[in-house]
Amino acid sequence: MLLVFCQKVTPRIQYTFTHVFTTALGIEIDFTSKLETFIAYTGPKMSYGKAPLGNEFFVEAVPLLFELGVQDVAVDIKQWKTYPTFFEVRKKESAFPFDLFAATFYLISRYEEYLPHVKDQLDRFEAKQSLCVRKGFAEVPIVDFWLAELLSLLKDTFPDLLIVESSGESFKPLIEVVSPYKYLHQSVFSNLATFGKALYQLNFWELFEQPMVLLGFRKDPWDTFQEYKTLFYKAKFNSYFFFLFSKGSNMDRGISIRNNSFQSLIKGVADYFEVGLLASFPANKKGNQFEKERKDLNVLIHRKIQKIRYAWGISTVNESYRNLIMQEVQADFSLSFPNIMGYRASTAVPFYYYDLANEMTTTLKIFPVVSNEDSLRQYSPVEGIKKLISMGDKLPLATGVHSFALSNKFLENSEVNKGYRSVIIDYLKAHDR
Repeated sequence: MLLVFCQKVTPRIQYTFTHVFTTALGIEIDFTSKLETFIAYTGPKMSYGKAPLGNEFFVEAVPLLFELGVQDVAVDIKQWKTYPTFFEVRKKESAFPFDLFAATFYLISRYEEYLPHVKDQLDRFEAKQSLCVRKGFAEVPIVDFWLAELLSLLKDTFPDLLIVESSGESFKPLIEVVSPYKYLHQSVFSNLATFGKALYQLNFWELFEQPMVLLGFRKDPWDTFQEYKTLFYKAKFNSYFFFLFSKGSNMDRGISIRNNSFQSLIKGVADYFEVGLLASFPANKKGNQFEKERKDLNVLIHRKIQKIRYAWGISTVNESYRNLIMQEVQADFSLSFPNIMGYRASTAVPFYYYDLANEMTTTLKIFPVVSNEDSLRQYSPVEGIKKLISMGDKLPLATGVHSFALSNKFLENSEVNKGYRSVIIDYLKAHDR
């Protein structure tokens, strides 16, 4: 066990040190504010504060973890080794030239999303305003690299320190299903609109495909669930399916939740895989809408839905996660940037959400998602998969999770989609060996 001395153990310190040591590094810790207890302890120990007490392992602190509320904190990026850092400290005795713990808290608490900011057209925190995007390290889980350096230094300083190796899974593909079918079970108006668009664009393949599917001569191109089942059923990793299960809105064009074929499909998937709710656009803002969607899906599959993904991403953490906390949801898989690949909280390690508005650790566990289908399709199939592979292969901590979101449409067997289909099938198969 590692004993940590702080003059005052604040909720922020408790949260940050627990995440860093217990969750990310597998090290049991305890805190003390009593000098005599710290001095008498003969095992591995460290202090965190303005100055060291003696020759112990010491990290100099900036004020952030001792404060309350949200203020406009100055963030000045410096370079240390090959890493960007901030919250520089001055004491030469400090194990690091920056307050690693305060910087970690700033990033994983999404502190910047509580500050005044401009939102995009969908009322979301814009990626370009994020520190990691502005400073060019969005594609790097920089917190995890800092913690890997901390772990290495702790091993050198305390060779007998007990470290529990992670046994968790590091590869989690997510399948989000807005509409399971391109043509089947769609309204007459929707199919007419699809046909008209294809006619206008002279898309002769769709002009042929649509009537063939509706007449029963071809399989619907978005009905790829049997292929996913083949890829995932006995795979060495877990995959999760998130279904949109709500009344349609201007933003969410799915299948009616009363459609028997749609209900049977969800039940069939739930027999083999864990199913979560793909919350609709209105559910992001309206607690009663979210509650209804979750309840309806609960009733359909006869189990409590504990995993959530917002169909349009979260607006800001303090707004979107309020509903989930009130509904006692256990896990969220929405934390990503809407249109770019990267780590929104600069970490790949799942963490518990810290509610800055109330200064408390919550029970909501956040699983960072590095990419969604929109961000992946901004690249060619080869470029996109290379980037995805690189980001997954470079995770510095065993507790990191490489999670990315696809859709049922990603395996559409069409000429225009064959490149993406091919590379993602090969990628998924490679992780099942």
